[in-house]
Formats: sequence, C-alpha cells, structure tokens
Amino acid sequence: MRNHGLSQKDVNDKLTRIIKKDTNFNSGKIFGSMCTAPHYFSQKIYSKYLEKNIGDPGLILGTQKLENDSIHMIGSLLSHPGAIGSVVSGGTEANVIALWAARNYFNISNAEVILPSHSHHSFNKAANILGIKLIKIPSKNGIIDVNLIEKKITRNTILMIGVAGNTPLGLIDPINELSDLAIKFSIPLHIDASFGGFIIPFLRKSKYKIPEFDFSLPGVYSIVVDPHKMGMAPIPSSCILFRNNKFLNSLSNNINYLSGGKKPRKTLLGTSPGASIISLWALMNFLGQDGYSKIALRCMKNTQYLYEKLNTISGIDIVQKPVLNIIGFKFRKISNQSLAKKIRKKGWAISVFPTHIRLVIMPHINRQHIDNFIDSLSS
Repeated sequence: MRNHGLSQKDVNDKLTRIIKKDTNFNSGKIFGSMCTAPHYFSQKIYSKYLEKNIGDPGLILGTQKLENDSIHMIGSLLSHPGAIGSVVSGGTEANVIALWAARNYFNISNAEVILPSHSHHSFNKAANILGIKLIKIPSKNGIIDVNLIEKKITRNTILMIGVAGNTPLGLIDPINELSDLAIKFSIPLHIDASFGGFIIPFLRKSKYKIPEFDFSLPGVYSIVVDPHKMGMAPIPSSCILFRNNKFLNSLSNNINYLSGGKKPRKTLLGTSPGASIISLWALMNFLGQDGYSKIALRCMKNTQYLYEKLNTISGIDIVQKPVLNIIGFKFRKISNQSLAKKIRKKGWAISVFPTHIRLVIMPHINRQHIDNFIDSLSS
C-alpha cells in the first residue's frame, strides 16, 4: 500500500488499463459461461445498497422481508409458494447447505449421498468438508441411469441428488423417477437446478415440452436455483429452497452477540451482501414472468439458430439436440483440446470437456455473435 494515496483520476486510469485484460460479456465472445451480464436495472439497485449485511438480519428487517418475498416468488415458480430458504453466495454454498442439513438431520456414521456422475464439482467440496461419501451413478445418454440407483441404496443413504440443467450439456435427469425412488425408500431428493431453475419454469409455459423437476414431485425436498445465471441478477445471487423446516431445524447456529438481536440465518456464510437480495427482489418485480419468458424464449431461439448453423459445417458432430440453451459439439478429425486451443486463440471463451466443446447461449449472445463464431469456426 502507498504512503500517499493517488487521485481518483489516477486510480480510475490504472484500473481501466488493468481491467482491459478481462473478457467481458458485452464483447459477445463469452460462449462457454453459464453466467451473463447482470441486467442494467439490477446493477443500479445493487450499487445503492452496498452497506447491507444480511449476516446480522435483525439490523435490516426490510432486507430480510425482501429475502422472504424473493424465496416466496421463486418457490411459486417451483410449484411451492410456501417453500423456505435463503439467498446465498452461489450454487456451491447452496449445495453445501443441502448436504449439511441432511447430514445433521440423520446424524449417522458413514453417511452416503447418491448422485449422478455429471453432478457439479461443488458436491465433491461439500462431501470433503462434511465427511460424506459420494456414490456416483454413471450417466446414460447424458442423464443419470436410474436403473443403477436402487442397488446402491443402503442404510447409510441420507440423500439422493438429481440435476435439472447439468453442467456438460444442460440435460435434465428423470426427476420424476428419482422422486418415486425417494418416496419408496423414504430418502429425501435434492435437485441441483442452479442453471435450469431460472429458465425451465418459463419455457414450460410455452411450446417447449420439459419434464417436471420441482416441488410438484412429492419426493423433492430441496432445490438450488442460481438467479445470477439465467435470472440476470448480479453476482453473487443463488437460492436454496426447502419444502419445509424438517432439515433446516438441524442447522442450529445461535450467536447471541449480533447487534440486531435476532438469530442468524441458517446459511454457511455469516457476512453476506444484502444488496444481492435487494437487487434480486427488484429485478423479479421489474421483469415479471412475462419479461423472463421473453428472455428464455430468445435464448432458446438463438440456440436453435446456432444448432442449425453448426449442422452446416462438415466434420462436426453435435453430441445431442439441446434441451435447454446449451450445445455440445466436436470435430471428428481434431481433439477437443486442440480445437479449444484454436478457438481460444481467436478470442472466443468456450468450455472444453473430455467428450465435447460446450457452448452456452446466454442473454448476452445475439445472432451477430453467433454468425461471427461460426465464421471463426469455419475458417
């Protein structure tokens, strides 16, 4: 740190030079991220409330009400307006909370969680922190092979997990079948809808036939949704929702010195930005279901446009017809790593998996960006 501070102009100039190294969403070059540019309105709201710390909820009763209202709105989208939960830092914290709550509730040695092999890496973190064993079930055509689950259930199984909008291809596990198993064996089912949770409900109101994945299925006990993805809320903004208090009551974390005099929220983090809650509430009220439906449909139409363009390029195989706004493809005569290196040299930010290249058509992507990408791919 300097002995004497710089002028605001000098600091801004230095920042501008350094931040220019970042790739930004407005460039239209980020094709591999599940995040997007926050909506302009939510940015304005967020910047007004930087002082809010929901870690001491008794000090900001208005913000706490907005959190409850936000969970109610998202719960309504997920077929359960009475859901309870919190706005948290991201899908990782949300998934940790889901496993933490289940572990504490069942309180058994050698706890096991059954989940798809394509689950997000946050479950590996959660298991490592919590001392839980993960039983990973192989995928079949990109989704969990339900036929292999039943023989893996033991007296140590405390939770099953399904994914709605998985990381590799945006596919949706057969949540209805997982729900049936959950009911049959009295094992709660947690749904990681970090990506799909803020697009599937809006697509289901249109021509897209997408299976049920939410609290409408009786075995589903908790759901994670990331509004900072398709919800266009500022980062960080994720939500963990529970059907009821059954598991949450096991997360006792009493702190008697909080200035607001209220018990802390049942979350992993203490200090947390209340601005995330306020801007999420504002954005959902500003856009409404109609606004989000338009965004979701535009992304799907652009995904179909890209799908058709990719199909015109010789030597390309598309892994699977997209279910959501994610496409996986590969070239027959070049490895995915080599292909990714070639594409990235041209400035495109894409995701590479062992089996394919992943493209995510988020709200910041338009038809011109797609055309530019196809031109680069073809040359």
